[in-house]
Amino acid sequence: MTQSTPRPTVMLYAPVETFTLDKGPTALALNLCEQHRMGLTAVMLAAAAAIAASPKGRTHDQLVEDSAMLEARNKANAAALARTTQAAGIDLDTITAIDHSRGFIPFVDDHARLHSLTIIGTCDDGLLGERMVAEGLLFESGRPVLLVPRDHSAAFSARKIAVAWDNSRPAARALGDALAVLPGVAEVVFLTIGDEKEIATSISTDEQLRAMTRRGLIATHAQHNKGKRTIGAALQDAALEAGSDLLVMGAYGHSRLRQFILGGATLGVLGNLRLPVLMAH
Repeated sequence: MTQSTPRPTVMLYAPVETFTLDKGPTALALNLCEQHRMGLTAVMLAAAAAIAASPKGRTHDQLVEDSAMLEARNKANAAALARTTQAAGIDLDTITAIDHSRGFIPFVDDHARLHSLTIIGTCDDGLLGERMVAEGLLFESGRPVLLVPRDHSAAFSARKIAVAWDNSRPAARALGDALAVLPGVAEVVFLTIGDEKEIATSISTDEQLRAMTRRGLIATHAQHNKGKRTIGAALQDAALEAGSDLLVMGAYGHSRLRQFILGGATLGVLGNLRLPVLMAH
């Protein structure tokens, strides 16, 4: 009996408020799935329609009118995506309705858990913007998340990845997920920011690089100083300077008064995304 090889699947979060076919998260997801014959699940919801009416916000009548308009736009977006995926030979599932028993963000997290990778933007518009959903995915879905700038238009590539390395569990998880999930990785650049914090490790740089070359990868190490930049800016600068296709990094957060409080690097990247970034927690 012949056993088929499991095929990776990608979940795309594509809300009606930020949906575009020709750039950003949707365009990258389409290119990735077409290049590497991955299945695609598009979660296409109207986030603003999930916000209840209030005396200082929209009235009930306004809410009904806005919801109808958003639903019509979302239906048109879903149809356009279906035409595009059919022409590209991409296996597509589309989710356009939410089960409110779990809440908006947990609903998205639930679906992400069944996929190899989630692709999403970081637009912070509205009370349920992409960034808030992305934070939930990072810390609750258990799956890696690929953050894509809204104006990103380049084709998908992961041939050369830069890894933010501090020898921590989240960094190791992100590296492992990147090598397991991203197709076509050939070169790894380990990035360390020398004046950010001391890295506790018993592994020499040569041993670290050797671990990658044994896996058939080109591996190098680059050390930079943060200076007056944020750690998020320093990491993205270093990744771009190295000519990397994307940055890979662990996501840091701690449960406190709100669901989580973001670490400095995570906060800096989410707040000013300049290239595709794969995050894992």
